[in-house]
Amino acid sequence: MQIIGTEISEAQGANEGFLVEFLGDGGERVSVRLAQSENGGLSRENALAKAQVVLLHASRFGLAEEGGEGATSEPSDAVESLRQEQGERGRGDSELEEGLEDTFPASDPVSATHTSTAGVSENKH
Repeated sequence: MQIIGTEISEAQGANEGFLVEFLGDGGERVSVRLAQSENGGLSRENALAKAQVVLLHASRFGLAEEGGEGATSEPSDAVESLRQEQGERGRGDSELEEGLEDTFPASDPVSATHTSTAGVSENKH
């Protein structure tokens, strides 16, 4: 199959993201459905590159276990990126928990808005 084009469309469903289709010269289509990450990092601009990485990993699936050509013990850049994203997501949750623990119990809840009282101006003549 010779890839002659790609189509990127918004995916529909519970894990909305993007559907990337690689079009072949004989009418073939290879589709990669990418779910949106929790931080919203998937965009139309980076969907094609991420789909290419998925296909690359799919083409090498099973080679490491069999000791075939290209087998490595090092994780790929895509795997490292995923691990980093998951770690950042976990860190954000722990920072929130720590902040809540530091302020509990509090006599007054933290206010997200600021209030102001209009002062009376004195007219001196």
